[in-house]
Amino acid sequence: MKIFYRYLGAICVTLLFSSCITTQSVPIDQMEPGKVSLPAQVRKVALIARNFKFPIDTLGGYWSLNNRLKMGTSLDNKMIDSIAVTKSLDNLRKAMLESGRFDEVFVYPFNAIKPHVGKKDLPLSSGFIQSVCTESSTEAVISLEMLSFFYSRQNGNPGNGIPGEANAKITAIWSVYTAKSEKPVDRFTHSEVIRWTESDRLNSNKKFKLPGRIDAISIACGKAATNYSKRIVPYWAESSRLLIGLENADFEKAMSYALKNKWKEASRIWESYTKSPGNRVAGIASLNNAIAQEMLGDYDKASFWSDKSVKLLKNGEAGKIARSYAGILFNRQLKAANLNSMLKPAL
Repeated sequence: MKIFYRYLGAICVTLLFSSCITTQSVPIDQMEPGKVSLPAQVRKVALIARNFKFPIDTLGGYWSLNNRLKMGTSLDNKMIDSIAVTKSLDNLRKAMLESGRFDEVFVYPFNAIKPHVGKKDLPLSSGFIQSVCTESSTEAVISLEMLSFFYSRQNGNPGNGIPGEANAKITAIWSVYTAKSEKPVDRFTHSEVIRWTESDRLNSNKKFKLPGRIDAISIACGKAATNYSKRIVPYWAESSRLLIGLENADFEKAMSYALKNKWKEASRIWESYTKSPGNRVAGIASLNNAIAQEMLGDYDKASFWSDKSVKLLKNGEAGKIARSYAGILFNRQLKAANLNSMLKPAL
C-alpha cells in the first residue's frame, strides 16, 4: 500500500506540472572582450595621429548654418584639427587605462607626424612601428590614420515651437599595430553623429544652449573615441537569459524573486525541485537554478545544473532552451577565461 501511494504521489506531481511552459526573459550585464585580438602580454601601447587627409575631404574648414555652407574663421580652422585629434587620443587613452586591460598608454603630441594629403593611406611601415615602440617602451601602436568632421546647426523657430539643433559628424580610421606585425592587425572605420537640441528632454520649457563649432567637434570626437575603445578593451554589454515558469505557487514565487534580482532566494526554491521524481520538473528547476548561479557569479555551479538540465530535458521546447543555454554558458566561460588572462597579467 505504501508503494502504491508513493507512485500515486509521483503521478500527481507529474500531472501537476504537465501543462504548457511559460518563459520569462531576464536581463544580464556581461563583460565582453574587445573585438581586436591582441596578445594578453601586450600591456603597454602608444597612441599616435597620422594626420592624413584624403583630397576629397574638402569641408574641414567649413560648417553649415540653416542648410547654408559657411567658411570657418582662419583662427578656428587652424586650431580645430589639433583640438579634435588631441581630444580623440586623450579619451581613447582614458578608456584604455580605466578598463584595466593596459598598464601604460603613451600619447604622442598632435604634431608628431606632419599633416599630409594623399589619395591612399598606406599602412605605416614595420620599421616605423618598431621605432615608435622602442622610443615609447611599448608593445603596440594604435594609429589615428584619418579624422574627418563636419559641424552643422539649424536655428529654431520659437513661434512655431521648433527647437534649434546642432550635430557633429565624426569619421575616423583607426589601425592597430604590434611591434612584431608586418601590417595592421586591425583597421576600422568608426563613424558617428552626435546631436544636440535646445529643448531639455526633462523640461520642454527649459532651453539648452547649443555648442559652437569647436566645442561640438571636440565633444563629438571624444565620445566617438570612447565608443571606438570598445573594439580594443573589454566592455559591459547587456544580454538576456530565458527562465522557464510552471503553474505552481513555488515556481511563481521563485520567478518573482528572480525578477526582483533576488537570485539567492529564487535558487533555494528551484534547487528544492531539482530532486522531483519527474524529469521535466527537475530539468526545468535545474535550468532555472543554473541561470541563478550564473547571475550570482558561480560558473562551476551554473555549469553543473546546466548539464543536469540537458540530460533531463531531452525533448520539446524546454529541451531546446536547455541546450541553447548550455551553449551560451560555455561561450561565456571561454570569454571569462580570456578576460582573466587580459585583466590579470602574470606576475
